[in-house]
Amino acid sequence: MWGGIYAVLFSIATITSSENPIRNGFPNVFTDPYEKITFSMVEFQDKIVGSELQYAHYLNRKYGPVQPGYSFSITDQGGVWFGSGFIRKVNLNNVINLNFDFFPGIYVKNNEEDLGGWLMFRSGIELEYSINNYWKVSLGYDHRSSGDLWKYNPGMETIKFSISKTTE
Repeated sequence: MWGGIYAVLFSIATITSSENPIRNGFPNVFTDPYEKITFSMVEFQDKIVGSELQYAHYLNRKYGPVQPGYSFSITDQGGVWFGSGFIRKVNLNNVINLNFDFFPGIYVKNNEEDLGGWLMFRSGIELEYSINNYWKVSLGYDHRSSGDLWKYNPGMETIKFSISKTTE
């Protein structure tokens, strides 16, 4: 359920963008690329079941209000996820952003929880604080599931802390 809500919020934030209204289409605009390292607690069926380390790289362009990127994560149980998608940053003021992201990807469970299949969608929300022009920290929550592509679809959440740095 939560993943669907985050995906809807991502869509609403993108469509209602004041910085680049949808009527302008999705022009290619250059922006600062950045890298993000995330440390997470993994939640499955309302219980913390482990931890996860995630790396993301966001490209030096935006399509309208969304910035493409790719991501890779591994849990302490050997569960691996990698995918590519978009982040939408909503500026609340000069130093605080509310970020929404949506990343389809591949899931390999190894010793991790069975999520029912190999194609998983991650969608999340985070509150980001800019320390300076290069460094940011954020707290967030995300959900991954198959969106009911598979018969068994329990979903998994992460409660996360991230550090990001502009790379140019």
